[in-house]
Amino acid sequence: MKFNLVFETSGDCIPFEVKYNHNLINFFIKQSESNLQNSFYIEETTSTNISSKISDLHWAITKTNEILYELIGEKISDQADLTNYLDQKFLNLIHCEWASTQLKKVNIDTLRHSVSKSQCKIGNFLHEQYPDDIRTIKIAEALSKLGYIVPYEEVNMGVHRLEDSFRSIEFKADNKWDVFTNPYVDSMITNNDVVNFSFGYTYVGRQYYNKFKFFDTDLHYKDNYNYETLEFAFQINLNRPETIPFSQEAIKWAENKGIKLVAEQIPIGNAINLDKKLFDYRKILYNNTKQGNRAKLILQ
Repeated sequence: MKFNLVFETSGDCIPFEVKYNHNLINFFIKQSESNLQNSFYIEETTSTNISSKISDLHWAITKTNEILYELIGEKISDQADLTNYLDQKFLNLIHCEWASTQLKKVNIDTLRHSVSKSQCKIGNFLHEQYPDDIRTIKIAEALSKLGYIVPYEEVNMGVHRLEDSFRSIEFKADNKWDVFTNPYVDSMITNNDVVNFSFGYTYVGRQYYNKFKFFDTDLHYKDNYNYETLEFAFQINLNRPETIPFSQEAIKWAENKGIKLVAEQIPIGNAINLDKKLFDYRKILYNNTKQGNRAKLILQ
C-alpha cells in the first residue's frame, strides 16, 4: 500500500510505502477527508529554524575560511546557493574536510618567514603567544589564539544541527485537537522503529513504554494514553529508517504487568527511494514550509 503527501499549491509530492498499520492509515486519511481536515500545515517556525541553521553554517564556513587558508593552505567548501546545504552529500563533504583539518599542524616560523605579508603577520602574532621552544601547534590552538575558534567549531556543530532539522516535523490540520476514536487501538503495531511517517506523541498522558522508561514500574499513576484516540496530525522524519524492537527488559516488564507494550509512536511507513531522494525531499519540505503551502494525503 502506498500514499502520497502532496503540497496543494506547488504540487510537490513525497511518496510513502506503508510498512505497518495499513488499516489505520487508510482510516486516518478517510477520516480526514470526511471531516474536511485533509489539509495539513507545518508551523512557520520550522522553516525559520532551518533557514537560521543554514545561514549559521554558511557564516561559520565563510568566517573560518578567512584565516584557514593562510594557516594550512586549505579551505572548507561552501555554497553560493544556500539551499544546497540541505544536500547530505555536501554536508558529508564539509564534515570530512573539517575533520581532516584537525590533523593539521601550524608551523609558526614557516608563517613568520613567508613571503605573504598576511601570513607573516599571523606568524609574528603566534610567535608572541608561545615560547621559543614551541614552534608547531595544532590548528585549533592557532584558531583559538587568533579569535576564530568559535566559527571553526561551529562548522562541525552546524552540520549536525542541520542534519537533525528533519528528524521530526509535525503536520497538523486546523482542528488538530478534534480527536477521534482509534478503532485499531487493540490491533495496531507500535515499536521504536525509525520510520519516515508516523503518528507521534503529542497528546496528554504516557504510553506504557514511556512509563517503563520513566520508572512508573508499578503503573501507580493513572495517566495512561495508549493512542485510544487520534489527532488530525502526523510526523515526518527524514532520518534513515531502522528497525528497533522493544528491549527484552521492556518486554519482560509488560508481560509481568499483563499489558500490551505501546511505544511513543504509531509507525506507518517510509518515504520511497529516500537514499537517493533525500536532498529532493528536504527541499520539498523546506521550500513549501517557507511558502506556507499546505499538504494533503492521497492514497495511491
